Amino acid sequence: MDAAGRIRVLIVDDEPPAIERLGAMVAVFSDCELAGCESRSDRVLERCRQLRPDAVLLDVEMPGVNGLELASKMLRLDRAPAIIFVTAHDRYAVNAFDVEAVDYVVKPVRQSRLRQALDRVVSVRAGAQAWVAARIGERLVRIALDEVRAFTAEDKCTLVHALDAQAVVDEPLISIETEFGDRFVRVHRNALVSRYHLRALFTDRADVVRVEIEGIDLKPEVSRRNQKVIRKFLTGAQ
Repeated sequence: MDAAGRIRVLIVDDEPPAIERLGAMVAVFSDCELAGCESRSDRVLERCRQLRPDAVLLDVEMPGVNGLELASKMLRLDRAPAIIFVTAHDRYAVNAFDVEAVDYVVKPVRQSRLRQALDRVVSVRAGAQAWVAARIGERLVRIALDEVRAFTAEDKCTLVHALDAQAVVDEPLISIETEFGDRFVRVHRNALVSRYHLRALFTDRADVVRVEIEGIDLKPEVSRRNQKVIRKFLTGAQ
C-alpha cells in the first residue's frame, strides 16, 4: 500500500470498455488508487515490477498468455500482488484458487462485489507476514512463519528450514532480513535464525562457533561479528 494506506490497483483486461468500467469503480473507493491499466498479457509482469501494485484485477481469457498463467508467474515476483480474477466465465474458479487468488469475480461486476474483493486484499495484506512462498520441487507452497526456524544461502539460492520441510525461496537473505527482521536474526552472512528458537551457542570439534536451533538439526556457523548479538539473545540481555 502507498504512504496513505491506499490499495494500489492494476487492471489487466484486453477489452477497453471493461478497463474503463473497472477503473471508474476503483476511483470511487477512497482507500484505493488506480496504479495503471494493461491490455497486453506480455507486458503485465513488467508493469507489476514497475508499478508494484497491491492488487491486480485480472481477466482470465486474454490473447497470448492467459490470466491463470500470468497469476502463476506473478507469485514468483519479489513483491507478489494479490490476485482478483475478474472474468465473464465461472468455469475457472477452481483453477484460480490453485494459483492463490484472493477472489474470483464474475462479470458484470457490481460495485459492492468489487468492494468485497478489495476488502479481502486488505485482510491478506494485514497478515502478509504470516507466511512465505516457497518451492518444493515443482510445487509452490506457503510455509507459515511460525514453522520456519532458519533461512540459509546455499549454491546461489535461499533455503527455508521449517519444522517439517526444507524448501527454496526466491528472495535473497537481505530482503528476508529487511522484511522479517523482527523475527529472524543474522548469525552469519549466509544464515538467518529465528530469534525465538535459539537454543545454544557452542564451539564444535573444528573450533567453529555454531548455534543450535530448537526443532531442527541445522547448526549454522556464527561469525565473529555476530557472536556478541547471539549471546545477548540467549542471556536475555538484548
